[in-house]
Amino acid sequence: KLEIVMLKGLVSLSLSLVFLSSGTIVLAAESGYVARSNLMQNIRSEFSVLARMAQEKIQFDESLAESTRLTLLNLAASAPTIFEDNELPINSEALPAIWENWEDFVSKSEDFEFALEGIETSTLIDLRSSLGNVGATCGSCHQKYRMK
Repeated sequence: KLEIVMLKGLVSLSLSLVFLSSGTIVLAAESGYVARSNLMQNIRSEFSVLARMAQEKIQFDESLAESTRLTLLNLAASAPTIFEDNELPINSEALPAIWENWEDFVSKSEDFEFALEGIETSTLIDLRSSLGNVGATCGSCHQKYRMK
């Protein structure tokens, strides 16, 4: 019986960690608001690397730009799953409209992924010219589904 309890604990611990390519760790035990908040903070943090490069606030680095783009793709792909839990504490910026219009929300999430796929990271000029589409998809979702 002790072995079964230990095995269940080990399996539970193993399943609770999801590793993304960036090294970001999301605990599956985090649900609802906390998981969504962490996801959005991670996306904002990663995107700021690309934005600062495009603005020449940090030096352009093709390798860093591409790894950041790939990290953003992984984060974006997790959004529908993380947003499935509709827990809405008082401090949440998520609107109930997300779950009332779930298919549209998922579609906007896919649009975000598509825009991220289109980011060109080979040169500073390419990076600059390809970031606008990403911002537009962020705004499209936030206008409808984020508390102002």
